[in-house]
Amino acid sequence: MNKNRFPNIPVIPKRLLLREQVKTHIVNSVMTGEIKPGERLIESTLARQLGISQAPVREAIRDLVMMGFLETEPYKGATVQEFSRKDLHEMYAVRAALESLAAREAASHLTDKDLEKLREIYQAMLTAAQDDDIQKTSALNNDFHEYIIHVSGNKMINRLWHTLQLGHWTYYSARRSDLGLEALVERHEDLIKALETRNPQTAMNAMRRHIESVEPVLHLNN
Repeated sequence: MNKNRFPNIPVIPKRLLLREQVKTHIVNSVMTGEIKPGERLIESTLARQLGISQAPVREAIRDLVMMGFLETEPYKGATVQEFSRKDLHEMYAVRAALESLAAREAASHLTDKDLEKLREIYQAMLTAAQDDDIQKTSALNNDFHEYIIHVSGNKMINRLWHTLQLGHWTYYSARRSDLGLEALVERHEDLIKALETRNPQTAMNAMRRHIESVEPVLHLNN
């Protein structure tokens, strides 16, 4: 008996799923500072730590080099890139473009239930910030923005946002902000109010302001 109920849809190889999991693990480790700038990533060590073969680790590292999270040097292999202010500026420019478009498209068909969900995430995020739990706050922030992208219904924005791992920059940015964690979270209140108008242009402008307001308060070494 054919176990594939949808014969015309190819089964995703397990290795590809592992590759995505490894990418997420590496990016999270970079953003939290567990893996330091300039630190060399050794395929065999990562594979052993994760309990998998080296093939998906090698593929994940290659993808992350292409995305700019890692860089390669002769005789040294892949190392963690030190992000400059220019890198952050480019990332925020891309994120502002993608998410402002998502907010515009989401605004026209947001339901009361969607707005209630965003409020729920916001309140949980505010509580986490008041507890000074930066990791939980960052995770909830990702949930908040990812939910808006989901509601937009735009598959291309969704794909690009996840491919570029844009949500993972939240933790990196929060650790380098001159504002307190609670102040960063409270900025979502204006965004929710803009979405409540269900006016596409208002929502788009609010999202762009929301994202672009973060970059100026970051402190970097370069």
